Amino acid sequence: MTDDSYDVIVIGGGIIGCAIARDLASDYDVAVLERGQIAGEASALAAGEITMAPSYSDIPAISDHAIEFFRRYDGTGQFTFTECPSLELISPVREGESRRRVERLAAKGVNVSFVESERIETTYPRFDLPDFVGAIKYDDTGFVDPYTFAMTLKEDAESRGATFETGTMVTGLRTSGGRVQGVETTSGTCSAPTVVVAAGWRSERFLRDRLQLPIRPYRTQCVVLTPENDLRTDVPMGWIPGEHIYFRPERNGDLLVGGWSFAEDAPEHASTSDDEAFRNHVATLLPKFMHGFERARFVNGWAGIDGATPDTRPIIDAPNDGPAGLLVATGFHGRGVMSAPVAATTVRTLMTGGECPFPTGTFDLDRFESRSPDFEFRSISAGD
Repeated sequence: MTDDSYDVIVIGGGIIGCAIARDLASDYDVAVLERGQIAGEASALAAGEITMAPSYSDIPAISDHAIEFFRRYDGTGQFTFTECPSLELISPVREGESRRRVERLAAKGVNVSFVESERIETTYPRFDLPDFVGAIKYDDTGFVDPYTFAMTLKEDAESRGATFETGTMVTGLRTSGGRVQGVETTSGTCSAPTVVVAAGWRSERFLRDRLQLPIRPYRTQCVVLTPENDLRTDVPMGWIPGEHIYFRPERNGDLLVGGWSFAEDAPEHASTSDDEAFRNHVATLLPKFMHGFERARFVNGWAGIDGATPDTRPIIDAPNDGPAGLLVATGFHGRGVMSAPVAATTVRTLMTGGECPFPTGTFDLDRFESRSPDFEFRSISAGD
């Protein structure tokens, strides 16, 4: 790659970069530059939950846009979207607040209800809920295989004309007269009037000399367990506020459990294996609300690095104090897979100045009074 020219360069070949490339490729000459392999880091290690309804209950148009995309995209190539309800398990001390929250959300059009424990146990016999009064049930949720999703987006983008370069590290941003001119890479220069930085937690370091971003790396984990009897037919997705875990069924009858996230000051050297403390936490907690996990078999586990923001929502913006032509899409705080269609639509809107089907102000960089990356990290559950 020496002096190649494009309309748009996307830095980062994770799910966000692939989704942006797919959305833009029909109208722009797009190149995606990836330092490793496509979906080789956080994207491939994600749990694949699609829980935008609880995550954006205050802005239903955002979650509606996402779920409509996944339903429409189901069946494209090898991609499959499995619809599955989600339960936020509610302790007695949270019952009043939770019921009031359900009433508020239902009034906004969110597909949500409060379900008592007895009904949950009848509907899903795997559950045993003596410590819970019920759950907030969200119906517009589901899950995907993250790697398959990323590769389908890539192939879709390529069919629309996008170029993907792997094993290509971007070493610098080229500017002149306050405008983006392209990038410098380990393979040479690459020209474009628009550059989208979608490099996960590395985005903050890449832009540090030109634009300050409140992005902090953090480490999160997943384990997969096989219960005594498979649970293909009787377990929804869900999470327990305060316990730092979420769970979802696998298509083969196993259970994926994720969470246990902590800020990571040395992300390049962080372990990619799950911690023994996390496995012990899961082993202790699951039998308290699910049958069949007293002697569950450990299948595998892993850990990965993602980028956090102070308010847990991403930055998808063309910052006023950055060079013209620079866009950022980063800080997805564990929601990158589910946010991919929203990120792609937001980037297109920023580029074209067109009308967006949902409000984008919640993604603006200038919502932060401080842009320091040294903020206190906040761990979130799937529905927070």
